[in-house]
Amino acid sequence: MSHPKSRFRRVLLGLRRGLGALLLLTAAGLFAYALIPRAEAASPHAPEFTFGGLRANLSAEPMAEAARLAERFGAREFSLLLDGQSDRASFSELGLEVDLERLSGQLSAAADPSSALSHHLPTTLRMVELAMPLGDAHARLLDRLMALRRSYDRDARDAHFDLDAQQLRPAQQGRHLDVWATLAAVEEAARQGEVSVRAVVSQSPPSVTTDVPPEQLVQAELGSFSTHYNAMATERTENLRAAARRIRGTILLPGAVFDFNQVVGERSRANGFRPATVIAGGELVDGVGGGACQVAGSLHAAAFFAGLPILDRHPHSRPSSYIKMGLDAAVSYPQLNLRFQNDLPFPVVLDLTVSGGLVTGRVLGAGHTRRVSFIRRVDGFDPYAERVNDDPSLPSGARVLRQRGVPGFRVTRFRVIEDPRTNQSIRQRMTSDTYPSTTQIWAHGTGPAAAPGSPAPTGDSHGEYRADEYTVMTQGLGVEGTAEVHRGGSTGTPGWTAHEGMPQP
Repeated sequence: MSHPKSRFRRVLLGLRRGLGALLLLTAAGLFAYALIPRAEAASPHAPEFTFGGLRANLSAEPMAEAARLAERFGAREFSLLLDGQSDRASFSELGLEVDLERLSGQLSAAADPSSALSHHLPTTLRMVELAMPLGDAHARLLDRLMALRRSYDRDARDAHFDLDAQQLRPAQQGRHLDVWATLAAVEEAARQGEVSVRAVVSQSPPSVTTDVPPEQLVQAELGSFSTHYNAMATERTENLRAAARRIRGTILLPGAVFDFNQVVGERSRANGFRPATVIAGGELVDGVGGGACQVAGSLHAAAFFAGLPILDRHPHSRPSSYIKMGLDAAVSYPQLNLRFQNDLPFPVVLDLTVSGGLVTGRVLGAGHTRRVSFIRRVDGFDPYAERVNDDPSLPSGARVLRQRGVPGFRVTRFRVIEDPRTNQSIRQRMTSDTYPSTTQIWAHGTGPAAAPGSPAPTGDSHGEYRADEYTVMTQGLGVEGTAEVHRGGSTGTPGWTAHEGMPQP
């Protein structure tokens, strides 16, 4: 059994040893802390902020700093790259303005360590790049892009044959500036601090390209037809020329379809057409584009005699004075159209001329292989009616013929296509056309009495409408020009309308 004093000495020795170890650990910890670099012990360094590439001063008053950044942003020069050229202007000139309220708010959030923006940033981040907030009004930029588009855009141009110069004009790629996509690209580039961007453009390929030797395109006349016009009617003559210009030189590749309304376009003042006489509801009235039907009829007849398939064609609502029934073609944008197809193994060229009182349509190609006949038979007719309208613009008691009556007709059309080399022929029943009768209209004067010596009013000077009961017209191989065979019959004899009891002028 040990003595109490011995036990006390052993406990005191243990306490001394434990206290020494504790002091030793504490000293080691203090020494290690002293060795830690001050940068690691300090709080994380606040990152710098840029807006649209411009460095911000977060210690400045937010709205004042926003105004300073906006001024620097507006002075920046920007380049819009378009086909190797550069359209340069400052952001201020483009009308791109900084949203000062939003920028000021973002500057405040960037300067506040407790804000949601600053709180979630990585502690190691040294630079924060933010987009420049812009306003929504960009009318000046839009106007600039619209003006740029007007000078840049061009439609695709099909290959066509210049009949005056006898040269093939090559096709041209179309190009178009996408204004809204370019505007969005410029805005996004400006927000990100970029100083250039490529304009957004689209390409439109031409429909017709050809490598056929020019001399082969117009080697032979496959079909032609001429109609007379009154050169003194200047407005109508201009319409004839406007329509012919759009068609002349058109190349139809094998299998291609000619579409009159697509090629000529809307008959409107904006498209170069003028008011002139048109047929509406069987009556002659004034309308923009009068004369387009005569161009369509002349071209239709030429395509008919070339033997091309006629896909879409409409007769007039009354027989026409310039072309035989069955060869006419009524067109009205966009409802009534003329369409035909090139079924030949080589391209054909369409030619339209308006000169010397004649509208001439021609189909030209590499070689003639056909002889084509147009056959028309009158199956019946309908007498015209007569009415009298009071007209206060005429002197009292005056009687003027406003519109000469025209009988209605029912006709059947045929086409015979022959190949003289093989002695083979195809007979096609085309259509049965109906031309409604046109009422004869008199105007009865109800105005004041005519002044002594005043000229008598004039009216419709058209003569009696006659149509051969049977007509055959042939063009092509072995035929010089157009060979014609006519049998007048009851509807082709002078005075036949009186004989049938129709009212006379």
